[in-house]
Amino acid sequence: MKSNPDLQKYDYQQQAAEALTLQAEFSPNPRVGLEVENFAGSGESSGLDNAQMTLSFSQVIELGEKRQQRINAATAEEKVQRAEFEYQRIEVLAQTTQRFYQVLKLQEFISLSKQQLHRTESLLETAQERANAGAVPNSEVTRIQLQRESQRADIEELKGQLAKAQAKLSAMWAEQPNFNQVSGTFYFPLKLPKQSDVLNAVNKAPEYLRLLDSEHLLQAQAKALEADSTSDLSLGFGLRYNNQSDDTGFVVEASMPLQLQDPNIGRIQQRRVLHQSNLQQQKLVRTQLRSLALALINSLQTHQNYRQKVKDTLLPLAQQLVEQTNQGYVRGTHSLLQVLDAQNELAQLEYQRISREHAIYSDVIQLERMTGQAFLGEQQ
Repeated sequence: MKSNPDLQKYDYQQQAAEALTLQAEFSPNPRVGLEVENFAGSGESSGLDNAQMTLSFSQVIELGEKRQQRINAATAEEKVQRAEFEYQRIEVLAQTTQRFYQVLKLQEFISLSKQQLHRTESLLETAQERANAGAVPNSEVTRIQLQRESQRADIEELKGQLAKAQAKLSAMWAEQPNFNQVSGTFYFPLKLPKQSDVLNAVNKAPEYLRLLDSEHLLQAQAKALEADSTSDLSLGFGLRYNNQSDDTGFVVEASMPLQLQDPNIGRIQQRRVLHQSNLQQQKLVRTQLRSLALALINSLQTHQNYRQKVKDTLLPLAQQLVEQTNQGYVRGTHSLLQVLDAQNELAQLEYQRISREHAIYSDVIQLERMTGQAFLGEQQ
């Protein structure tokens, strides 16, 4: 996933956030100044005889824990960037996994279609033999040939869908497809996640944790702005030389701006409003995630029950029906339509089984994306 375009940008954003943290650690640099008075004027001040020179050094002393609050805000920004990366990483991983199983589903569909085509070709041989013997009209042979060509067309369409799905999968790592098929299976029986485990995992969902980190960032930024509103103290000292009297003396100065009004009052208020909005979003997101999690759990159970019914009951009956109608067609007790209906019913049930298995995996992946927990990985 390192080649994924959506993830590559976060490395640069993380480096940029680290650079801001480094910048926040620096305090104001000291200043050096040279002041010359009473020279190049008129009268006694026309030359340098009465000049007065002052060499001074000064330093701004930050008050209100400005430096520490800047560092805290920059560190919180780093955490937000890491949370954004983790959130996006899970999104990309989930999307890649979904696309992988979409490719796998289409591969299974093509395999089932080829099996159905093989059954049709076997039926065509039987019908051809019976038509040659005069037992059935040639129209039955034509009907089966039409069915066969339709199935071949369906297989070609599935192959086109497979090529598209393969391209979408390889696009996740920014490459062209360099594979013909993927290796894997829909593993069953699949242990479905417990409702209590999923609801507990919602409290650690990446989307929720991302909001928590954003909340901490807003709080840190507000404190940094409040600290920045505190006036700083400027202290200086120097050496003054009077050329007229050839005397020297020390100079000490201290100054502080008068904060008649808070220069950051609007920005501080903005952070407080955004903080309240963030808290509201946290409540809404938790509620939405819990509701969606419950819906997915119910969907999983529905798909699981239906798949089990298809596998244990419907498919065996459909296979038995195909065998019976095939044998009856050879004996002349069953019509061609009965045979084709039985084969189509079997094919539809096989497709439904794969579709339900894919739907189960898709729902589990959606739960993993929401919670950041590897439920499929627990099957091993």
